Amino acid sequence: MHFFINKGMGHGNSGVEHAQFYRATQFRDKKLPFKMVFTDHLPRLHQHMKEWHIAEHEVIGLYDYLLSDDPDKYLRNGNMIMHNYEEEILWDTTNTQRMIKRQTTSNYIEIIQRRKYYDKEKRVYQVEDDRVFLENKKHRVSWHYRNERSRGDQMTNIRVDNFRGKNYLFTTFEELLDFFFSDIQHRFKNNVYLIDRGTDSEEAIIRIKQYDSTLKILAVVHADHFVTWYQEHPLWNNYYQYMFDHLTDIDLIIVATKLQRQAMLSQLEAIGVSGLSRKIVAIPVGGVSDISEPNKWLGGSMKFVTASRLHAEKNIDHIIQAISQLRQAGLDATLAIYGAGAEESNLVTLINTLNLSSFVVLKGLSQHMKTDMKAYDVFVSASYSEGFGLTYIDAISNALPIATYDNLYGARELVYDGVNGYLAKFSRKAADEQVNISRLAVAMRLTFESYDQLSKGAHDVAMQFQNDMIADQWQKVMVDL
Repeated sequence: MHFFINKGMGHGNSGVEHAQFYRATQFRDKKLPFKMVFTDHLPRLHQHMKEWHIAEHEVIGLYDYLLSDDPDKYLRNGNMIMHNYEEEILWDTTNTQRMIKRQTTSNYIEIIQRRKYYDKEKRVYQVEDDRVFLENKKHRVSWHYRNERSRGDQMTNIRVDNFRGKNYLFTTFEELLDFFFSDIQHRFKNNVYLIDRGTDSEEAIIRIKQYDSTLKILAVVHADHFVTWYQEHPLWNNYYQYMFDHLTDIDLIIVATKLQRQAMLSQLEAIGVSGLSRKIVAIPVGGVSDISEPNKWLGGSMKFVTASRLHAEKNIDHIIQAISQLRQAGLDATLAIYGAGAEESNLVTLINTLNLSSFVVLKGLSQHMKTDMKAYDVFVSASYSEGFGLTYIDAISNALPIATYDNLYGARELVYDGVNGYLAKFSRKAADEQVNISRLAVAMRLTFESYDQLSKGAHDVAMQFQNDMIADQWQKVMVDL
């Protein structure tokens, strides 16, 4: 079995989850069996699976499994009894939440008991989760929370009652994961673990491999793995530090671009780690199933579009300011922003401050971004870093030119300056932000001047990222393992 290891998924997802969805399509095409494994507690999991067209038999949820009436049947078929999500809250006389009772979309009830205490440092009362009970008739999982200053709330004293007829007690979540993955390892054969997210799961699986060498581990890198050099040593992205510390236990590292593969090999060779050329493989995390014919711009308004989580690191405010600069220069430019996130209210304020409410529109979250993009002319991104950039793929599949910051590694892999878009140089220094925005505005302006040529270039680049070609790459990797 091929396991895609992640923490969770939801109504809105990051590039990691979308990469898994793309990979699932390619594995289905090649009839490679797989299961998405989620280790977070996800009360609405099955609602979100339905939204994203993930079949029940393609998922193993940690808590669904531990609470199932028939664990073996669950591993084969998934959750067969679904419920509508419902929530009931008990308040005390001080208007404080004391208990939350939820009917999850799975076949179990969740009860959360909350505690109230006085924080002497902040001089305020705090309310936080204290105990959690998950119950499915005779099956129960329960735990306490303890607060660690450096790590926040941590599960402790985790009881699993009546799982396969036995009761268990785990001191930490890490112990629970060890038990879970050890059990999964014995229920399937020829297992390959593709670790997309979750260093705690990665640690558990590596511990299992140290006494069961039959399993294979693929570490999938979804972001920039490198931070900087410090005293002739590389500082790795924290999410990948454990991977680099245990390279001998990792069978394969999957990166999304050839540029990142070469960078990783060079950085490792610089510190004396060589001979890894076969261990690091570049496979695009997303591809195109059909490619639109090149577009022609007939003049008038240039309709720009962007799509991402509305988080600060995506720099959506840069795009809004660039649109303002284009309009001030007399160019008829509009912008549609797809996505949801914490920055939404700040973006609305900026749009109103710049008097752009008639030209910049927040469209909300889309689950059909590739189709929605067909209504626009140019895709624009202001992220300083993209491991790949699945929205770039959606853009080129629609033959849309791209204006973007010259980021590692997605932009440089998918956007050829002057061919299918324009790359804007940028500096990460806060003092250079306005210079960056002006450069992005220039890249966007250039799409007006050579639109038809750029659209043809986008069509041609898309030909290199067809789904069947990427599926062939995955199949070869799995066969070689």
